[in-house]
Amino acid sequence: MIFERMLFSRVVLISFAIVIVVSIVLSFLPLIGTLGFEFSAISAVLLSFLTVIVSASLISSGQFRGSSTKQTLNPIGSIFFINFLLLLAAFTIGLISSVIKDDCYIKEGTLFFLLIPTITVFFSTSVGLLLGYSFGRKGILLGLITILLIALYAFWKLYYGVSIFVYNPIFGFFPGPLYDEAIPISLTLIISRIMVLLWGILILLILRIVNGFRHSLIRIWDILLFIILVVAIIVFHLNESEIGISYSRDYITQNILSGSIETDNFIIYYPPGSLQIEDIELIAMDHEWRYKQLKEALDLDSNQKIKSYIYPDIETRKRLSGAGETTIANPIHNEIHLIYDSFPHPVLKHELVHVMAAEFGNDILKLSPKIGLLEGIAVAIDWRGQRFTPHQWSNAMIEIGIAPQIKDIVGFGFWYAPAEVSYTIMGSFSHYLIDTYGIDKFKTVYRTGNFSTYDKNLDDLELEWQEYIKTVKTPPETKAIAEARFSRPSIFQATCPRKVAELKNQGYENFEDDNYYEARNNFAEALEYNNSDPSLINWLAYSHYYEGNFDRAIEIANSSTSASKIEKDLLKNLQGNSLWQTENSEEALEIFENLLNQELPDSTKRELEIKILTISQNSQVEENIKKFFGTRDKVLQLAYLQKAILANPLYAPTYYLKGRLLFNEGKYQEATSDLVRAYLLELPSEKLRNENLRILGISLFANGSYDQAITTFETLLLNEKNEAARQYAADFIGRTQWMKDNEESNLNQLK
Repeated sequence: MIFERMLFSRVVLISFAIVIVVSIVLSFLPLIGTLGFEFSAISAVLLSFLTVIVSASLISSGQFRGSSTKQTLNPIGSIFFINFLLLLAAFTIGLISSVIKDDCYIKEGTLFFLLIPTITVFFSTSVGLLLGYSFGRKGILLGLITILLIALYAFWKLYYGVSIFVYNPIFGFFPGPLYDEAIPISLTLIISRIMVLLWGILILLILRIVNGFRHSLIRIWDILLFIILVVAIIVFHLNESEIGISYSRDYITQNILSGSIETDNFIIYYPPGSLQIEDIELIAMDHEWRYKQLKEALDLDSNQKIKSYIYPDIETRKRLSGAGETTIANPIHNEIHLIYDSFPHPVLKHELVHVMAAEFGNDILKLSPKIGLLEGIAVAIDWRGQRFTPHQWSNAMIEIGIAPQIKDIVGFGFWYAPAEVSYTIMGSFSHYLIDTYGIDKFKTVYRTGNFSTYDKNLDDLELEWQEYIKTVKTPPETKAIAEARFSRPSIFQATCPRKVAELKNQGYENFEDDNYYEARNNFAEALEYNNSDPSLINWLAYSHYYEGNFDRAIEIANSSTSASKIEKDLLKNLQGNSLWQTENSEEALEIFENLLNQELPDSTKRELEIKILTISQNSQVEENIKKFFGTRDKVLQLAYLQKAILANPLYAPTYYLKGRLLFNEGKYQEATSDLVRAYLLELPSEKLRNENLRILGISLFANGSYDQAITTFETLLLNEKNEAARQYAADFIGRTQWMKDNEESNLNQLK
């Protein structure tokens, strides 16, 4: 069979047709349809099956299996060439699609294509050649089974492993959560693909040795190379954890999170010598309180201990578990993976719902078959509102017309919509179902995904929910804030999401390291690809601001075309800050006073109130608080606040700022005295007084002053009008009373 006959054989032509059709179909899909990680991974899977068929089919010809060594090896180059033509066809269509769509990721996409499908084709071709040569036509089926088993092995690793990422010879890499948008070409990925390449070479060498045995032509160099490759591959697999390919639970708990504490319902692992160890007892009781709440709310009987992994930072969690910005739970293995940079943990309750709901999840994955119900119950039971409750947010989204239909997000469509929208809507809907029909029926629906338990279809249930939502009292400013908060597109709708996410992450890292020059370069480059992202404009402006480029920060704020009024007002606040730093206090004051009457987040309004009042103080107080707002250096901020206190010991906002700074650093004992002083000196507004009470109550609780903490939160409950804030205060009163009533038993279990 000459090359032309192989190229125009039926199996090759059919394979070409399949590659072309599938690649064209992919080009019409969002995110997947241009050169990038997703296109490469899908192409690798398709091409692995096709090329193993082509290789086994062509090499299994009797003409080659019975010939001499040289004659046997002659067609191998031709078969590789044909398979790489298949690869080239997929790449060409992906490249054309990227060019037509003016995609920003072509360079990185090309590298992904070289690393993933190119090496996969080399590997699968080698498998097909060996099996086709060794087993004839049966090698085609054996090749398909081999590729399938290798791909399915990844699911086994995901099911039993601690990490939610996996490296695989077929599709290259599964990166983990969808919401961690950046997928860099890491050194670990490169090493893993090199090892797949070595496996392919080893398989070809085995083919050469097998053929040599048949014709009594064994070469010593083949044997030596075989031994070298086997040793290299064994060494690689023995050191997978050090390389970053995969991690076991034992490796993590023995080498990274080697500190541990056991309570009645948890085993908590944490890094020794880290900041978390100072508050480990507080963290442990945070876990136990949430467990008690959820056991009652979900009506559970199980007492199986939950493992909680506390990572020191985002980078470590990303490296070990695969989740960076995304907090994850693993119901299959009864574990959660957290970063504890604040108390109480903002999403601990949410993640514990996922784990504890495993008791009524499906039998295999311990989850709901409906993604919307999986996340909906967590939001519904947690019911943690950021300024407003999920019902209030949902009311606003429905009124401004950005709320999707429940049927569109209850399944896999949950991921297609913007994350905050899907979570909030499904949380509100799930909370309504639980309140109206009880937790038992919802648990049945959660397990089966079938709403017939309610004797109503999903459309009717949605109409009921919408009618209820219309009756929920919602402050008038909710709609304006909701428009800004929920308007961010999902990763499937965003412009150049992977590239922009990568540049954003680099910018965040540089910003946190006070490298504002590099940070603004990162954000500016990201804006070239997506100039409509208000967060990028904000970060770019603040990078200039903290670098001292106040004129440039003002210019960016003035030139912004942010979609929502809130985003524009937030940049106006930065403009005011910049004017203030350049001694234009009167202009800054005018901006701050105008903004105070706009619909803005509470944190921004509290900041505005302090700045407005401060500008009217004596020059030393104003100068030091102005410097406080002009730096992110915590030591300098503390020094400036101390100078302001010396200048005016009766000025309440300075004590609030100092107390809050210490509170944010986890220095609860030190924060308490300043927050008490701010309370006694009477802060100038209700928002400031209530926030001061909130963090004072938490600090008192953390210090073990339970009676004072209860009194503080009861005062907050009397003063606070916001429903989400009232629920927060009530929750803390319950938490504190529980700690007080069970203080002795709680301390005993920690011992």
